[in-house]
Amino acid sequence: MLICLITLDCVRADHMGGDLTPHMNALSPEWTVFSEAFAQSQNTLSSHLSMLTSNYLFQHGVYSNFSRKQLPEHALSRRLAERDWDCRAFTSVDFLAQLLGNQVGKEDPRFPPASDQSLITRMVRRLYGRRAPAEKTLDRGLKWLKSSQRKKDAFLWLHLFDAHMAYEAPQAYLKKHVKDGKAEMTLREAIDKKGWFSPDFSEYGQRLPLTHYPQRYRAAVAYQDACLHYFFAILKTMGVWDDALIVLTADHGECLMGDHSVYCAHKKLFDTTVKVPLRVKFPKGLHAGDEVDAMVQHVDIAPTAAALAGFSESMYMGMDLEAVASGRAPGHAVVFSEHVDNFMRAVRDRDLVYVEQVPGAENKWNLAMEDGALFDRRAAPAKDGDAAHARRLKKAMEDILAARPEVLASWGEAEGADEGVAERLKALGYM
Repeated sequence: MLICLITLDCVRADHMGGDLTPHMNALSPEWTVFSEAFAQSQNTLSSHLSMLTSNYLFQHGVYSNFSRKQLPEHALSRRLAERDWDCRAFTSVDFLAQLLGNQVGKEDPRFPPASDQSLITRMVRRLYGRRAPAEKTLDRGLKWLKSSQRKKDAFLWLHLFDAHMAYEAPQAYLKKHVKDGKAEMTLREAIDKKGWFSPDFSEYGQRLPLTHYPQRYRAAVAYQDACLHYFFAILKTMGVWDDALIVLTADHGECLMGDHSVYCAHKKLFDTTVKVPLRVKFPKGLHAGDEVDAMVQHVDIAPTAAALAGFSESMYMGMDLEAVASGRAPGHAVVFSEHVDNFMRAVRDRDLVYVEQVPGAENKWNLAMEDGALFDRRAAPAKDGDAAHARRLKKAMEDILAARPEVLASWGEAEGADEGVAERLKALGYM
């Protein structure tokens, strides 16, 4: 059988299911939609580690894209490989392949390790570049799935990067979605005038309206929707669709037009950055067309795949999404997220979000912090009478942080990203 995990970088939950995703909307009768799904982080590498291992950040210890850790024995891909499954990953950006994707099966030939500076490797980098469009990555996945040497049971992770700043899409999509007017100042000047945070991208020296990049973001989401439509159609013609488990989600969301004083970046832990789309196509049409409003998280993905493959894993922190969809499991009473650099953490229930800065941690970006610790789901400060609710959520957070010390002990030491990867990350706006 096939287990396929597809992750969309930076795609917000509120941008899936509307006018930008007509192809995914048309497939709704074949999916189970989890409408209250959350990421464990607003950071790319951290979130993907949580998906593949069902561990929180405080357990795997990766709080930035500048760290490298070897996947532990209980990682989903390693457990499947032990059972003679073929496992492979194709990411759409070089740093994620070099830090994580190349640990899932064979290395992606498009993105060889940064430490390899041989002539052949330099030619490969020139040929493929640093980031790949969705259609190219999906085609890589299809080519692997069609290989006569692939084993019957396979796990495939595909990652699409188009909706990450500077938001890439073919010209036809940009022409449709980007409608620029006259700008009196550069983007950097306009962002600074608003008092918003955003990484210092070189593109911000252009005279463009603030709406330019949020519109490019919409174009990128629409482009990915069309690419996924083609990919799923091929899976159907190959005869693998019906029996497959396919999980479609995002690693995190994105602040766009100054959400929480952030422009076109993924910072803070409100719904804009940690509420994610999550659609699951279970084998043989199970729960097809259902919408599930139970609270679920990225740590639930690995247990779902493991249960389908016929094993359980004691180091997993999540639950089987099929059990949630069937009503055999209630979902989570609260969900927990942590911020890059272990700077901030949040726990939320259906109504309120408790956010705290980690004691002693530095606000290195000098982010403007919202007034209060307890917020409603729109990020407005909660009412004064909700102090008891705040205490309950804080206690739930403390219980999560104190849980399962043996899981933390199962992880090895982190390595720093090498110089080549670090420079690439800085060019992508990471600091």
